[in-house]
Amino acid sequence: MKKLVVLAVILLVQACAFTDATLKVEHDTDANITGPISEAGSIAFSAPQLEDTRIDKARIGWKKNGFGANTADITSEQPVDVIVENAIIDAINDNGHSVTQDPQIRISGTVDRFWFDTDVNVWSIEFIGDVQCNLSFIDSRTDTTIYSSNYSGTYKEKTAAGYVKTWTEVMGKAIDKLIEDIVFDEDLTDALADYK
Repeated sequence: MKKLVVLAVILLVQACAFTDATLKVEHDTDANITGPISEAGSIAFSAPQLEDTRIDKARIGWKKNGFGANTADITSEQPVDVIVENAIIDAINDNGHSVTQDPQIRISGTVDRFWFDTDVNVWSIEFIGDVQCNLSFIDSRTDTTIYSSNYSGTYKEKTAAGYVKTWTEVMGKAIDKLIEDIVFDEDLTDALADYK
């Protein structure tokens, strides 16, 4: 029976492997991820201004056939910098801060990785989402950087099969992991507290 399931999965994957897929990837606004940065007092931030510095900006992953060869693009509906910017805005608000046009602290940075991948095993497929960025927090009054760091979020899910819905969920959870990395950064919390 397991052999029949695997054969069916392989046939399905190969049938769909040559058609591009566009994912509606976004941070779960209901997640309400809070961490130590919520203890830094209420701070007015700018909306993040991020640059997509990925080498491959055309896609966020590849579809692969049964032999592991790349056969079609996986892309996102929104630009990846916008996706990460929106997630950071949610995190700022969820942690008791605000996003305004007259900020105390500006946020700038880069999106360095935003990638979906698969690892096909004998009885299952592991879906992997990986998001990485670099953020700088800049004092708007003095134009000096008070803190800068790299952040990353990786999420893996192993199932017998999966398609666009699974891929989208995996990438969304990778973004959630990225947000966790930011809001639980105690060095960032200290920098914000010292700023206050």
